[in-house]
Amino acid sequence: MLEAARAGVAEYPGMLKTVKEQLTNHDPLGIVASFAAYGLRSYVSDTGVEQQKGVHILQHHAELMQAIMLSIPLNQWGHDPVIPPVMQTVFDTVPKLTEAFQFQHLLEGAKVTDETLLLVSSLRERISMHTHGVRNWGYHGDVVSLSKELFSPLDPAFREHFGFAASDLVELLRVIVAEFERRQSEHFKILQKVYNGKNPRQMARYYFKYAPGLQGTPEEFVAAMTGIDRKGMMAMIMSHFDLRLAEHATFTAADLASLTGLPKAEITVALKAIALKPGDLGEVKAEHLFLGNPVWERPVIDLGEFFFIPIPQMAFSHIHRIMDRLCADAGLRDRLSESRSRFLENKLEETFRRALPGADIRSSVKWTVSDQQFETDLLVVIDRTVVIAEAKSNRLTPEGLRGAPDRVRRHVTDMVLAPSLQSARLAQLIEDAQSGDPAAMQVLKETKLDQGRIDRVIRLSVTLDDLSPLTSAEADFKAVGWVPADHDLAPTILISDLGCITDILDNPLQVLHYLAERSFFQKAFDLLGDELDFLGLYLVTGFNLAAMQRENIQFVPSGMSAPLDRYYTSRDAGINLPKPKMSLRPTFSQIVDHLAAKRPPGWTTIGLHLLACADPSEQALVERKLEELRGMVRKTFRNPQHLSSLQIQLPEDRKARVIFFLFPDVMRATMRQNMEHLAAEVLGGGNIEACVVFGRSTEQWDRPYAAVLLAHTDPAKK
Repeated sequence: MLEAARAGVAEYPGMLKTVKEQLTNHDPLGIVASFAAYGLRSYVSDTGVEQQKGVHILQHHAELMQAIMLSIPLNQWGHDPVIPPVMQTVFDTVPKLTEAFQFQHLLEGAKVTDETLLLVSSLRERISMHTHGVRNWGYHGDVVSLSKELFSPLDPAFREHFGFAASDLVELLRVIVAEFERRQSEHFKILQKVYNGKNPRQMARYYFKYAPGLQGTPEEFVAAMTGIDRKGMMAMIMSHFDLRLAEHATFTAADLASLTGLPKAEITVALKAIALKPGDLGEVKAEHLFLGNPVWERPVIDLGEFFFIPIPQMAFSHIHRIMDRLCADAGLRDRLSESRSRFLENKLEETFRRALPGADIRSSVKWTVSDQQFETDLLVVIDRTVVIAEAKSNRLTPEGLRGAPDRVRRHVTDMVLAPSLQSARLAQLIEDAQSGDPAAMQVLKETKLDQGRIDRVIRLSVTLDDLSPLTSAEADFKAVGWVPADHDLAPTILISDLGCITDILDNPLQVLHYLAERSFFQKAFDLLGDELDFLGLYLVTGFNLAAMQRENIQFVPSGMSAPLDRYYTSRDAGINLPKPKMSLRPTFSQIVDHLAAKRPPGWTTIGLHLLACADPSEQALVERKLEELRGMVRKTFRNPQHLSSLQIQLPEDRKARVIFFLFPDVMRATMRQNMEHLAAEVLGGGNIEACVVFGRSTEQWDRPYAAVLLAHTDPAKK
């Protein structure tokens, strides 16, 4: 790896020169437009959105190309048309440029020998690689709606200072993305129609039929390419028609005024506020473009009479950066901070009200300890489960996003540790009150919590900025001393990801179980991934992963979000696919649905124990064994010693024992006594602190259960 890294770094200057030569010899607008169009294209059909297979161009590659183009003055731009060999050179070279950047970091890391410094370097690398390569902080439709809601309170101040409203800028960018996609779609539809031709002559006729504005005739076109076969004709037509790709990325104020209804003058001012001109990046060192690319804050290219926007979705990937800079220019940083804080707290409460109907939900709950007042951002009480959520709207600084160690540590302290300590403080008070501490009991009265009716406390921190490269590094934080070794760190989740979690997991028990197990999940593994990968993993495992826990193994569930990505991107494209569901066998699914519908006392605790007891393959085994047991009970129930229960013994002591007790209807009168006896045996025999017993009738097998018993070793929780 080091040898390859040294070679890649050595080749970097030559590769950069090669890319610049293409831009100074050939039309740079055509090169960048073609690079983005083919590299970032997805396909939409009735079965949903599909990414191109075998294409290794990502958005940050296209952003780098745009920045390199803007480093060249307009009078040095090339004029020759873009031809396939030029594009092949660019497609081959640009990804290697980014690899060389990563190689340089690898070489720097190889020099570190101190274990603590190595861990700090690893944390720094996590966030710098995320900054370099990861773009989406939410799915497009969600990002647009969240951005409008977040920035619209700034509209009057924006209009006064800039001449346009913040929400109008968001809407303008949304329209540009939609129009760009429409133009691109039409372009490739025309090519597909042309490719339906069975021979070169028919393809030429289709080309002149479907492509507007061509001069000459199909016959002249074919005559100019004597001897060409169908494959050659396809390549020739594609090369010729793709010269129009730059036009698809070109917009005038008049175009956009007709699409948005906004005044042309306002559109011009808005786009110029987030635009760069050719040559503006001439003084920027190329190696600085990977972690601080100026096009992130200014994604538009100002060419005088028109604007060139080859990667319009980039604006939403970096909308926070764009608005941060504009607010700084207008002296609105404090107003933005207030808007972010208010928005996050409101959105957090709204998300839980939608996900947990019927819950007692209170925001800004104040409580006092030793004359010191504290405030919990959101307190959710549902049955015997309490959720303590803290909202942190702080912004990640540019220095932190580039991986500066001191800034990374500050972000961890302010955005990960501080809210976790706050929620832990209240959680500890609940535990102390349950142990009989009078002072803690008095504090809980302020919060209107009844310690005798709480079985589970779930803590989480919610942010407005994407901290996914850091939130799964709990062990490393403790190893380098950034988080106290004895602190139980709460999961930190991006608000848009929390929205996806509560949307996909549409049963309250699943939402609670995900959040409850998410904390244990990040402690059990050395993780590298983002929240939606974790959600994708949860859908197929329920986080029942005890058999996978090994020391010194890094768990990278990358790609597990694929079903979610496809569902949401298809939704944004107008294709309604079935929502991804949690993998539950019918027996488990029916019980979970019945508990959520009937809500008997302790239903959340019962449901959490059930969901934590088996992964889908284990659930299938449980179902088979229950069928076998049912047959045995029906045959042998008259024998006082007959086998009547199935117990699920879990590998983790923290989890409850789950028992299924089967009985014929003729023995229903003794059902309760038998279930209590089973629970007493389990709780009296070792380290088990809780158990759940489901009673099922062998005759009424279609019912999820006839009765359920929840038992704890602590008398206060029975």
